[in-house]
Amino acid sequence: MRSILTNEKYRGDALIQKEYTADFLDETRRKNTGEIPQYYVEEHHEAIISPDLFDFVQSEIKRREQNGKHSGVSIFANKIKCGCCGGWYGAKVWHSTDKYRRVIYRCNKKYAHKGKPCSTRHLTEEEIKRIFVKALNSLVEVKEHVIAELRSLVDDVCQTGKLIGERKRIEQELGVLAERLETLIRENARVAQDQNAYLKQENEIRALYVKKQGHLARLDEQIAERESKRNTLETIIQVICGINEEQAEFDEDLWSGLLDYIVVKKDGQIVVVFKGGIESGVGG
Repeated sequence: MRSILTNEKYRGDALIQKEYTADFLDETRRKNTGEIPQYYVEEHHEAIISPDLFDFVQSEIKRREQNGKHSGVSIFANKIKCGCCGGWYGAKVWHSTDKYRRVIYRCNKKYAHKGKPCSTRHLTEEEIKRIFVKALNSLVEVKEHVIAELRSLVDDVCQTGKLIGERKRIEQELGVLAERLETLIRENARVAQDQNAYLKQENEIRALYVKKQGHLARLDEQIAERESKRNTLETIIQVICGINEEQAEFDEDLWSGLLDYIVVKKDGQIVVVFKGGIESGVGG
């Protein structure tokens, strides 16, 4: 689980050459601990989760490691976005020491800019629950159309056939390069050659091999990303198919399984964004 929470590809970035081929002849792969350069590519592909949420998780992991313990995180944390500044809503306690104590959610950056606080309103947990239930019921009313749209999305953006075909081609090219290198090494051992020319040719083959490896790694990440999206969308389709009646109460599992995030706009209007990009407007 930790490897997933800290994997940069979920943020939309990529760390190239995490592994390298230690032996070109038997294709032994090893973890790269500094033997060859690594390259961190930002915005390498479409993010699976928002960069803000990924960064929040990293800071939360660091905080928990420093504290040695942690308390539970609300299911509403980092699920509500401010339409004014783009920041996330967080829990705030009002009247913490008296009988009027209550928890509300508002933009974490509301007062980040002096004299210009975010104009988006706060929400209580009950309001958040009502908003989600209302949006979900709107979704269920047109669920056949929604399911068709999601299936179309799966067909349009989750196909991996061409990427897999390209991956096979790159693997074949790597095999050819490995054979060329093996032949070169054997020939150099068998017949005396100009070592400067030999080393130049060897380095060129190795450099091309590393370049092809980087291409292969990017293809692997793209394939994994599309397969992950496919799994997510197919799960959403299954969940929606299983909802056969209007929801009267808030369901935490449906919240976790279907919701991407909620946007609170300046004018008080609210947009619920479900996973897969489906939006439902809810009055303020």
